[in-house]
Amino acid sequence: MNSNNNFSSLNIELTHDEREALSYLNSTNKLWAEHFNTMLMPSRDKITQRLITSLHRENLVNSRERSNIVDISNLPYSLNTNCHQVLKIAFPTTDKTLYAPISGIHAFDRIDVQGPFYITNQHQIQRVLHPETILNLILSEAPHLNNEASEQFLDDINNSAANMAIALSFQTYQLADVTVPLFELINQHQDPYLRSEQAVIEGHPLHPGAKLRKGMSPATTINYSSEFGHPIPMHFVLIAKDIAKVATLDGDYNSTIYHQFKGLHDVALQHVSAQQLEQYYVMAIHPWQYDNILLKEYQEELKSGQMIPLQYDINYFAGLSFRTLMPELPITTPHIKLSTNVHITGEIRTLSEQTTINGPQLTAILNNIKSTDPLFSEIEADTIDEIAGIHFYHPSDSSDVQVQRSEQLGTLFRTNINQMISSDTVPLIPSSLVATHPLNDETPLVSLIKLYKAHQNIESFNKASIEWFKQYSQAILDMTLPLVVKYGIAMEAHLQNTIASFNQDGSLNKMYIRDFEGLRIDKVQLNQAGYSTEHFHEKSLILTDSKTTVFNKMFYSTIQNHLGELIASIAKSCDNRKLESTIWSEISDIIDVKLNQIANSMSESEQSNIDAIRQTIFAPKIDYKCVTTMRLEDEADYYTYIQVKNPLVRK
Repeated sequence: MNSNNNFSSLNIELTHDEREALSYLNSTNKLWAEHFNTMLMPSRDKITQRLITSLHRENLVNSRERSNIVDISNLPYSLNTNCHQVLKIAFPTTDKTLYAPISGIHAFDRIDVQGPFYITNQHQIQRVLHPETILNLILSEAPHLNNEASEQFLDDINNSAANMAIALSFQTYQLADVTVPLFELINQHQDPYLRSEQAVIEGHPLHPGAKLRKGMSPATTINYSSEFGHPIPMHFVLIAKDIAKVATLDGDYNSTIYHQFKGLHDVALQHVSAQQLEQYYVMAIHPWQYDNILLKEYQEELKSGQMIPLQYDINYFAGLSFRTLMPELPITTPHIKLSTNVHITGEIRTLSEQTTINGPQLTAILNNIKSTDPLFSEIEADTIDEIAGIHFYHPSDSSDVQVQRSEQLGTLFRTNINQMISSDTVPLIPSSLVATHPLNDETPLVSLIKLYKAHQNIESFNKASIEWFKQYSQAILDMTLPLVVKYGIAMEAHLQNTIASFNQDGSLNKMYIRDFEGLRIDKVQLNQAGYSTEHFHEKSLILTDSKTTVFNKMFYSTIQNHLGELIASIAKSCDNRKLESTIWSEISDIIDVKLNQIANSMSESEQSNIDAIRQTIFAPKIDYKCVTTMRLEDEADYYTYIQVKNPLVRK
């Protein structure tokens, strides 16, 4: 058995995506290319790890039922790992067994594994060299999944593994001599929030398509992805009012945008007269979309003068969400969410019509709720305004192309977080709280709790962790629970859709929830609470009549994804095996108290929903979203769930 992790010593072939990436790096930066070779196997292992974790947790092809946990010392094989236990999964059709070293066992039936991984077959043991090997095992047990969806999924994991290697090798190359903790790197940056977004090198912690950039070359991936930190020249165009639709939070659309971008109005007047300008809106376009979509597919509108490119000079930077861009301090113009025809974590990331139209309306509803309901008056949480949206809409387009053409050119403007935070606080995207870098494995989460422990004179790291999480959890639940219980609004407050601002002592100052595209609303409940959805976009997928759908959206994003990921991370950084369950018990108490507060703010007739939510949220088992199953079964339009053990259970 060859247990070496070095790619070249394993003598294996590159995939098409890996060959392209290595060829590009060799032509531009030989040293980076050397790092790429070194990081190829770790990168493949990280995508494989996500796939194995999903495979077991989702019980895909009955894998959980055919698995058990064994001590390394009891294996007849020698594995290259420092872990003490291994997850063993049998695949009877091929008579093969997968061995995945276990790095942690956590709430919601989560078993974290880490490479290298191994497969045995008739007493022969081989190292898993690519996540495709795991996919093939799945398909051998479920041949009906061997179809177009699984072929696309294979393309996705190939692309993700290659892009993971580009990202990880850039990090090892760029930070080769840096030994301080990541939090220090972020905090010392002139724009800590932007730096925190750029620090999330590995992407989605659970999704096998974590680094998917299908449709982009290695060069454009490097130019436009957050971890590489390149300035991105934002493009602006004038678009005739008769081929666009707009929405604003307050006032006139053009006035809003020109007010935000100093000098943009003057640039527009260099192309048309003041009178003509009244016939146009102004919109921002991602440069990749500008070059690859606008100039190729909207030539008629450009030739006719219905769309006019503007020469306005402003650099933005990519956030962790590829299509959301932001300026660097001291510039505080809006964050901008844009259409990009790039395949990322399972979807083409264009911008739906409903997102640009509904965002400002949802902002107005949320702002009214926060200002009138005492439940939101003294909490350490807020939402971030979506101030204006626009999308292309040509009334003469046939129905089969109208949606595509509209969604390819959409823009949503969001308040810059640096205009909202206290000046002496440090804003971070929570995804960065569990990130590290090559020469220091201390996460910002650990750094913050260490700060908190020192400033609060708490005797142990474990106790400091519990107190820190109580405040952090309280903040996010103070916003998300009342909204879903009382108003039927399920915020999608996962690690990427929130911003946490921290005090100098490491404690949370305020939690901010952003991005209303993926939330869900119980239309009847919100209407009964006095808020109309009459002017929402007619294709609004966020509106539903399913209370289960609404609850699951809130629970998965806020509790399973956001809090679950942070708690699992801190559990790995301490020596107390009971710490994780203790934190979950404290969160259960917080939810219990908060539900009582919500009930006391409602009339008896309004409280019928609370008992049902109590029964669900404190039940022994609860739904978990199956991200890999959904991809393989091609169920992108609705969610698939499995029941998992619930750490919030109350007796």
